[in-house]
Amino acid sequence: MKKIIGIIVIVAVVVVGFFGFQYYQNTYNGHEAYAKVPTTVPEKHETKDSNGKVIGNSYSYDYTFTFVTPKGEKVEMDYELSGEDPQPLTPGAYISAEISKTRIVSGPNDIEKSKIPLKSLEVLESIN
Repeated sequence: MKKIIGIIVIVAVVVVGFFGFQYYQNTYNGHEAYAKVPTTVPEKHETKDSNGKVIGNSYSYDYTFTFVTPKGEKVEMDYELSGEDPQPLTPGAYISAEISKTRIVSGPNDIEKSKIPLKSLEVLESIN
């Protein structure tokens, strides 16, 4: 009986560990990607939490970026720039960010066009 319980516990730990690792890889393990900021500035609005309640003294700009990886793969992601007095991103500027399969992990940050890998730049130019 003790062996069966021990085996069940070991299997449960392995299964939980596997799914935990998969979640981490999909959510937080990021890689560099590049995008071009849309030429139109989105409308500034009051920031709302996940329940739709307005957060006091906080405003946001909502962006949708088509990121391009160094391999030339396209990934579309939403990004909310928020704060007390957020400044919109520079229209038409190039940005880089660390992205995972599900979110933007770090960034976006301005980047010079000359520092973007050629394959990524070609795809970005064909999009915009």
